[in-house]
Amino acid sequence: MFELVELNDIDEKKFWDYVLSDIPRYFFFVLDLKYYPESCRFFIAIENDSIVGLCLIWKNHVAQVRGQDEEIVKALIEIIPEDIPLDEISVEYKYRELLHSLFPKPKNSYSIHRMVLHKEKMIPRFPLDLPFTQRILTKDDALKIVKLMTKADPFYWGKTSVNDLTFDENQNYYGLFDGSKLICFTLAWIDETAAIIATAATHPKYQNKGLATYLVNETVHRMMEHTEIAIIHVIIENKPAIKVYSKVGYEVYATHENIKL
Repeated sequence: MFELVELNDIDEKKFWDYVLSDIPRYFFFVLDLKYYPESCRFFIAIENDSIVGLCLIWKNHVAQVRGQDEEIVKALIEIIPEDIPLDEISVEYKYRELLHSLFPKPKNSYSIHRMVLHKEKMIPRFPLDLPFTQRILTKDDALKIVKLMTKADPFYWGKTSVNDLTFDENQNYYGLFDGSKLICFTLAWIDETAAIIATAATHPKYQNKGLATYLVNETVHRMMEHTEIAIIHVIIENKPAIKVYSKVGYEVYATHENIKL
């Protein structure tokens, strides 16, 4: 029988050994604790002195739950204190029915592929045969970034504001411009353990021109200067994006069900 504890109740080395054994699966568990420990809280399922499940709560509003079986996942969700104002929960897709039985009327739900690219599988850089310019984006570009996000995907990014963007040493924004107009950008979060393209967006009028494939590949090459593994997320219905990422070398590693509360 398993028991539920918090991170400070166990040897932290046990936690690190567990999450680092499968970095693509536990990417957020690794990076959030490493860089933002004050913003995360962990509940852990232990059985026979081994970890069998984890729940990461990020900034009191997002819960990422992973477990070896349905009973463990259910217990990890139910142990989350009622005073934590969660607005999103993520589980592995095989626990989709459980999640919806616990929260039968979410505001919305969506399924996401976690795609992974290993350094040895990335494709070579290639030129962009279009008259666009590329540069690193800064805080001065924040409004342009938000406008592009809301234009590219109103469902997913429709309520994004400038205050939702983070600019620090780990957040790397790259953009393509048509004159002064931002038409495509990526946001990469880079660490030596792994890196992730957290956001990739192209203006609807500039899609199907190879811009996303070009900029994602450029971003991958920048990331792989520091790490061996690159991750990206894509909604499973977004076939064009999956095609772009597959061209660059990404493969589906796992699928998750997300609900908004």
